Amino acid sequence: MDTAVAPVPADPDPLRDPERIAAARRLLLEVPGAAAFDRLSALASRLLAADHAKVTLFTDQDVVVGGVGLPEGVIGGPALLTGALSAIVVSTGAPLDIPEAAADARVAGLPAVTSGQVGAYLGAPLVAASGHVVGALAVYDPSPRPWSEDATELLQQLAASVVAELELSAAQSAVGTSRVRLEVALAASSIGIWERDLRTDTGFWDQRCARLFGLEEATEIEGFQQMMLERVHPEDHATAAEAMDRAVAERDQFTLESRIVRTDGQIRWVVSRGRVLGNARGEPVRILGTIIDVTEARRQAEQRLAAFHRATAIAEVAAELSNATRLQDLPEIVQRGAQVLGARSSALTIVDVGGGALRLHTTRRLADQLQEHVDRPVEGIEIEADENHPIQYAAVHGRRVLLSSVEEMLARFPATREGIEVLGIRAVGAFPLRVEGRVLGSFAALWQDERAFPADDVEVLEALAAQIALTVSRLQADAERVRAVAAMAGANERLQLLADAGRVLSGTLEIDQQVAELAELVVPELADWCWLVVTDEQGRLHDLACAHRDPDRREELESYVRGMVAVMTDRAGARVVMRSGRPMVMPVIDWGHIEEALPDPAVREALARLGAASATIVPLVARGQVLGALGLFNREERGPLSRAQVDTAIEIGRRAGLALHHARLFGQQRDLAVALQRSMLTAPPEPNHSEIVVRYVPAAAGAEIGGDWYDAFLQADGATVLAIGDVVGHDSRAAAAMGQVRGLLRGIAYSSGDGPAAVLSGLDRAVEGLALDTMATALVARLEQDGDDLRAGRAVLRWSSAGHPPAAVLTADGKAHLLDERADLLLGVFPDTGRHEHTTVLQHGTTVLLYTDGLVERRDRDIDAGTAELVAVLETCAGMTLQDLCDEVLERLFLPDAEDDVAILAVRLHPQDEPRPPEAGPQVVPPGVEPMPDVVPEAGTAT
Repeated sequence: MDTAVAPVPADPDPLRDPERIAAARRLLLEVPGAAAFDRLSALASRLLAADHAKVTLFTDQDVVVGGVGLPEGVIGGPALLTGALSAIVVSTGAPLDIPEAAADARVAGLPAVTSGQVGAYLGAPLVAASGHVVGALAVYDPSPRPWSEDATELLQQLAASVVAELELSAAQSAVGTSRVRLEVALAASSIGIWERDLRTDTGFWDQRCARLFGLEEATEIEGFQQMMLERVHPEDHATAAEAMDRAVAERDQFTLESRIVRTDGQIRWVVSRGRVLGNARGEPVRILGTIIDVTEARRQAEQRLAAFHRATAIAEVAAELSNATRLQDLPEIVQRGAQVLGARSSALTIVDVGGGALRLHTTRRLADQLQEHVDRPVEGIEIEADENHPIQYAAVHGRRVLLSSVEEMLARFPATREGIEVLGIRAVGAFPLRVEGRVLGSFAALWQDERAFPADDVEVLEALAAQIALTVSRLQADAERVRAVAAMAGANERLQLLADAGRVLSGTLEIDQQVAELAELVVPELADWCWLVVTDEQGRLHDLACAHRDPDRREELESYVRGMVAVMTDRAGARVVMRSGRPMVMPVIDWGHIEEALPDPAVREALARLGAASATIVPLVARGQVLGALGLFNREERGPLSRAQVDTAIEIGRRAGLALHHARLFGQQRDLAVALQRSMLTAPPEPNHSEIVVRYVPAAAGAEIGGDWYDAFLQADGATVLAIGDVVGHDSRAAAAMGQVRGLLRGIAYSSGDGPAAVLSGLDRAVEGLALDTMATALVARLEQDGDDLRAGRAVLRWSSAGHPPAAVLTADGKAHLLDERADLLLGVFPDTGRHEHTTVLQHGTTVLLYTDGLVERRDRDIDAGTAELVAVLETCAGMTLQDLCDEVLERLFLPDAEDDVAILAVRLHPQDEPRPPEAGPQVVPPGVEPMPDVVPEAGTAT
């Protein structure tokens, strides 16, 4: 009965962990010198602008192996004062970021800090291939300084380079040692090297080989076949040719014991061993071999040769394993070592990272034999982690199994009977793959004849298993790093996608633009093509946007989505998702379900042409209400979305739903605000031969009613009054004040019949007397015409400005200018201020434009630059109708993201001796004012 032994508790101090110390000592012993680590330290110092940098390895004590800015004699010994800081990095296994050491409770009392040597410190751990923290890369300054996230990441990347330099030195040392051993072995055993070129039948003997045949120096051989006829004993010709031909045919190696005939006629026994080398196409082109004289002590020499071949094979295998890049390649590499002991084939089992499945990897020969009896690929196949077979037993229990005969195998593992019969196995040696106390799997060598397991053979197999285990550990660690990097990259891509989606959905409140940009964003990041459908306020489903990774198929996709929305049943994914509020994930689309969802064959055919092997449909949800659905579709070659991608799509759906909800609210509020604003701005009259056009455009952001206004009306004497103004503020209070100011101005102007200056003075007094508590700019103008003006074909514009931007004039000949007379104080400041009037003569065909400051003033320029641009734009509008002129001015000057409302009023004087032009429409005057005749004969008669 086995007695359970309680495990020895691990030392809680990582610095004293024996496995960590062993891993660090292994790298420290192979450090080639300080140059590489001085260079990496200097690079860290330069990139991070630090005065000092060092690389420290921690075995049972710290050793500085390189640095810059360090005291004399430190490199090669302990780090003195700063070693305690590096010890923290090694103990925690994480970067140590200390911008102000004296203020950091963790290190404030350390000698390196109290002495003033370290004011700021940044350290990154050195993590070896085994996963142990073996040291630290650090930079530090005597003065405090902050370290950015980029600095920490950069230092970690440089730390990885330091580890790579250490691991490379260790690997090169191991390979170099193996090569030296091989050369020493060759020289000590007097083994000759020979080579045969299969293409030219030429060859080469090195000096040792040539001397076996009685020659003094290395020799080039012109005809290798002829040489064999002359120098190989006639009785051994057939055996030698067969061995070599078989090796060439199987792309394999051979070992041959035969007799040779020296040049002096002596016959010697030799053992030749060769390997067939191939070209890039796998064709055999060369044989490389060794030869040794075994005449004097054949039996003893045979034993020495076997030992040599073992050492050579293991050294070669170790070198190949150190360069292996895939687990699948290991069985063939390992088999070349097992062959030295006569094993016909070999196999590995490897436990997936994290204690997962046990997987089988075999040589090609063994795989071909197994494949004849199973109907699925055997490479990497998952097998039971049981005790019924030697290779699994070694992996499960971590103990070796040596079975010398079929009887032993069946007695201990009865379940192996079928494998013994199928594969012809007669002996098995299975060894666990163990690294630092962990069992990573097992290695098994298989023989087709019974054999004993002498101590030397077992030692070779255990050494081979140890080397395999190190390689498996390295490859799994590399794969884990690759997977971690890929996972991080994928997570970053998904975060970037969500950030881009947030930017798109917050960039504008125009929902059509939002969803169009969103569709273009998720394709092709998440899907090959997509659609987005929403419900309107009546609950009806509408297609809103779609996108395809192939822009040429955009119209085809739009046609399909329209047809889909028109014919889809309650079984359709969009409707199911909108009813349930939950996503629908279809890794494989069921076309039987498609027939139920889309009863129209033409729509189903359109879907098939677009390609849809998998689909994910997510709801657009806001405030617990499902407003629509986003459908993402992939073709077969891309595959379905991963779980993380589905989560990303769900989050995009949530954000799109909120954006859609906010856009709808904004649209409703904005429509209401505009309607209220315009309800207070009446349509202008069209008196005499004057054409009046007005425009009001609300600000892009927000839904508040603004304070901009315009007005045009006739006084009792028939004179046309034009007014425009802007109440300070941009909210409902400003809008209310605007309505009051506008109404007061209209009433004062009509009842008094006064000119513009007097009207503004009366309005200013009314604002104070009625306690409106507001300020506003305003410009009031009146069109006047006496008999002389009528006969001269002109009119007089009289105006007064209360702090308002100047009116702009466009003459009939296309010249524009400002009526830039000095403006008076704005309304609501000092009611008794003096008001001034100005006049200008307007010829028929002249256009006057009144506007509020939102047209010409923006954050990126002052009002003078804006009015200059307005004048330039007006000159490009010469010849346009008045309606088109107003539209063009707004198009050119009013930005979509403007933060202020704009009101404009334009008046154009048409000739009175001709009918009003069709684009001006009929004359419109209020009741009580006699309209002018369509044509005034005396107009323009003055010469």
